[in-house]
Amino acid sequence: MNYVGSKRLDGVRALRLFIVFLFFFELFAIASASALSFDEYSQFDVKIPRPPSLNARSAIIIDAATGTVLYEKNADIALPPASLTKLVTLHLVMEEIKAGRLSPDEMVEIDARDCSPYIPYGSSLMYLRPGMKVSIRDLMLGAAVVSGNDAAYALARRIAGSNERFAEMMNKAVAEMGFDRMTFVEPSGLSEKNLVTARQFALFCKRYIELHPEALKELHSVKSIQFPRPEHATAGYHPDGIIIQYNRNPLIFSYDGADGLKTGYIIEVGYNMAATAQRNGTRFIAVLLGGSSTPYANGTAVRTKDTKALLDWAFSNFSTARPGYIAPKPLRVWFGKTIQLFPEPKGEAAITVPSSLKDRVQARIELPKTVKAPVQKGQKIGRIVYEIDKKEIGSVDLVAPAEIQRGGFFRILIDTVLRFFAFILGKV
Repeated sequence: MNYVGSKRLDGVRALRLFIVFLFFFELFAIASASALSFDEYSQFDVKIPRPPSLNARSAIIIDAATGTVLYEKNADIALPPASLTKLVTLHLVMEEIKAGRLSPDEMVEIDARDCSPYIPYGSSLMYLRPGMKVSIRDLMLGAAVVSGNDAAYALARRIAGSNERFAEMMNKAVAEMGFDRMTFVEPSGLSEKNLVTARQFALFCKRYIELHPEALKELHSVKSIQFPRPEHATAGYHPDGIIIQYNRNPLIFSYDGADGLKTGYIIEVGYNMAATAQRNGTRFIAVLLGGSSTPYANGTAVRTKDTKALLDWAFSNFSTARPGYIAPKPLRVWFGKTIQLFPEPKGEAAITVPSSLKDRVQARIELPKTVKAPVQKGQKIGRIVYEIDKKEIGSVDLVAPAEIQRGGFFRILIDTVLRFFAFILGKV
């Protein structure tokens, strides 16, 4: 007998049904908590208009400072990112440069395996040729500006020796960032076996900008590159005149504040976009995946139109508020090897609010008087509380910037005595 349909349930079956109910209730609660809701602002007489209708199968837009989701559409379905993949490739390249294992000025001799016909000639290329000697900087520009699949291959080969080994590095890097639904098999985005979700990719873009803020100016908002140049001549190839290649992202030419990031297209998924723009201290990141249309020119136009509409909606209705945050005084640490702790915000000290409320947001700090060792790095110590008219609307955790281990015998003995008197004086 199906226990759901039975009129009488024994104790075990009733318990099972209750557990199942709790399980689905918990799933619903988690889903509800992750969904965007600005209903709490209705008490301030704020109404947010509906976002635009989008062609993309999956989309999301977030505040780059806070990570707040303003709008999402099927943001958790896995789709091929196409050339958006190159952002992960460039992240690894810049990490190698920071680590001192690579220099932007290093010259790389181009391998024939990283050129056409090994890479489809109809795909995005910076037109590398075998035997060319090209700097890492030029290859990065080739990947970022003109979406060169050949550039991505050449960078991957220089760093890891092959696309396959580089893909392993990509997967390790995104896993360490906590992005468990981003997987890659090669560095360019040509393969439909690369997979991401719009949500995780938007959060990756947020982290990418935080780690590499210079990339927006030096790579992603560069409108054109001259390549190849006379110095790139080989025995079998000489550049004929000045060759200018333009950025594949139309937003940086036409949208106020746009300075990145990447477009993408392969037939298996359609038209993708990872876009960012900043105005008046507010930056948004939009990711759209799976836009469909034919012919190709119309698909790119629809993608651009949708992205602009989504950014317009965000800029018209939301702002990043950063009300007068003053770093808190150091806290006394009892029984630790270090006696002071300087709490810092977990992320940026900011909150996303409807634009009409931005100037009404106030901040206050909640912290204990003292803390006791041991303290773990990243441990929550207190929080910054954001309020409008004394009503809490959000908070940012204050955390320990470093681990503080428990002190030795004499430190514990001394602090035991001092803490006793501090307790009597009301300072604990």
